[in-house]
Amino acid sequence: MTIVTLLFVLGLRRFDLAWAPMWVAPNRVDNAVAPMMQWAEKRKFGENLVWLFAVVLPVILWHWLYVSVGVWLGSLLAGALLLWLLGAESELRYLEGLIQRALMRDKEQFEQQANKYFHLCGDVEDATYLPLLMRRILQQESTKVFALLFWLFVGGFWAALLYALNYACMQRQTGLGLATFLHRLMSWLPNRLLVVALALVGSFRGATEEGERYWWAFNDGSALLAAAMPQALDLPEAVHELAPLAKAEVQLKALQSIILRCMALWLIFGVLWYMLVG
Repeated sequence: MTIVTLLFVLGLRRFDLAWAPMWVAPNRVDNAVAPMMQWAEKRKFGENLVWLFAVVLPVILWHWLYVSVGVWLGSLLAGALLLWLLGAESELRYLEGLIQRALMRDKEQFEQQANKYFHLCGDVEDATYLPLLMRRILQQESTKVFALLFWLFVGGFWAALLYALNYACMQRQTGLGLATFLHRLMSWLPNRLLVVALALVGSFRGATEEGERYWWAFNDGSALLAAAMPQALDLPEAVHELAPLAKAEVQLKALQSIILRCMALWLIFGVLWYMLVG
């Protein structure tokens, strides 16, 4: 039932519907965690107690509700949860919008959309802008989609919820507490498997060579993913001679293609894993 729910949600995300902000807002999970954290902080809870109250308690309550309501109602609740966690609008639609702006050579709108959806300010004519944009896109996909789906396959809906709530909690905390430790722990394997997927569907050498020194470090994998871009795309040298927006169009199309191929590989191995252990 998990696979059917996931496929339904992934298909639903591709439709252009008038979703309410709670389903599409970039900070929707943060907005849910914030009131609980603020309530606990006002009562002088320590960071670890805040984490237990804002992350672990909701996960326990969710899992209790999920197993208590029966298969069909539980599936509906699980679908709604997964749609909320992933967001009702696919990040690939935002990437497609950037590609369209690059195709139209609309520099102003291109930069505005890059800032709005991927939090990157700058000038597309800057030599560092496009590599940084591609790294931001890949990192966002990794954090909000690939890692989330990894824990969905491995642990189920409660594990995906734990990952998302913990990540939101970590971003609001300043110390290196349980939230940071758990995020690094839960991100370590998914990000390395994503690099392996990039190597399999893109340039093996480009995806792995620069990131070799980060492979065994205990961190969230951001540096490892950054080292894979844009080398994993294996673009011809002639691309670098193009005008900035023409180069953006070619590189972002290549990035879109490799993310889709990684997603296909991710889903295939996820289904195989689920069939073996489920």
